[in-house]
Amino acid sequence: MHWLIVVPYYFFTALTLSALLILTARLLRLKVAVNTLVTGAVITALIGMILVLSSDAVSVADLTGRGILCLGIASFVLAGLDATLMKSLPHSIDHELDFEV
Repeated sequence: MHWLIVVPYYFFTALTLSALLILTARLLRLKVAVNTLVTGAVITALIGMILVLSSDAVSVADLTGRGILCLGIASFVLAGLDATLMKSLPHSIDHELDFEV
């Protein structure tokens, strides 16, 4: 039953990495598709969870709600930064996501 905590960690890690990659692409003016960024975030989160758990650096018992809360807050902060920078740094990502600039 303890292994079920891995699912929200994976989800929130992928969500936070997606926001981080989109923000990085906006700041560096990289011409990258949103699908590429999100796919990279999902694959990185999956590989990261596998490596961390298989190397015994972290046990499943160490994965608590506090870490999920931190990842959730980080994703909101990164999304807020991206939304704030949307007007001053327009990017092709905005047009892919159908945001008005």
